[in-house]
Amino acid sequence: MPTLLQAIRAILHPEVIPGGLLRLKEKSHGNAAKPILLQKQRGQDVVLLKPDQCAGGLDRLFPLFRPDVAGLRAMCDYIVFCQENAGDDKPLFVLLCELKSQNTTGAARQIENGRLLADYILETANLHHQMTKRPTIERRGLVFTTGRKVPMGNLYRERCVYTEMVEGFTKMLGAYYPYGASYPIEHFCS
Repeated sequence: MPTLLQAIRAILHPEVIPGGLLRLKEKSHGNAAKPILLQKQRGQDVVLLKPDQCAGGLDRLFPLFRPDVAGLRAMCDYIVFCQENAGDDKPLFVLLCELKSQNTTGAARQIENGRLLADYILETANLHHQMTKRPTIERRGLVFTTGRKVPMGNLYRERCVYTEMVEGFTKMLGAYYPYGASYPIEHFCS
């Protein structure tokens, strides 16, 4: 029987999952910010989803929603599903990543909409694939922006310190990190 991550991989269209590097970059016009690199370690299984690059873009992803309703289709830039390969007894982390070059206004709404999409994917994978056991799901909002500093210490040993996203609509934990740095994924899995 598949794990939940294997089930997610089985239902998503191959164009949605970029292969190879976990390289997060904002596609805004003229943005010269360096990408964020997420380092996958041995023993981790990761699915990276970039919603605005699905075939047909957000219009195809949300065909039932009216494009003229403000914020309805605003979406976080990346959704990262990650889990240690040890099996479904380990939590599955959903990292909702929004990249903002300067102004972070609207990031919470984009992350919240990303959470709704991620939950839909999780439930659909669960419905259509019988799994050995459903893992605990841990959702985290991450805003990468300029003007922040990389936390001191060893990011491989120390975990992200999350706080409640006060702008958010749910009581999701979140954190702000700088652009242009490299992070081990497990740093965010706490």
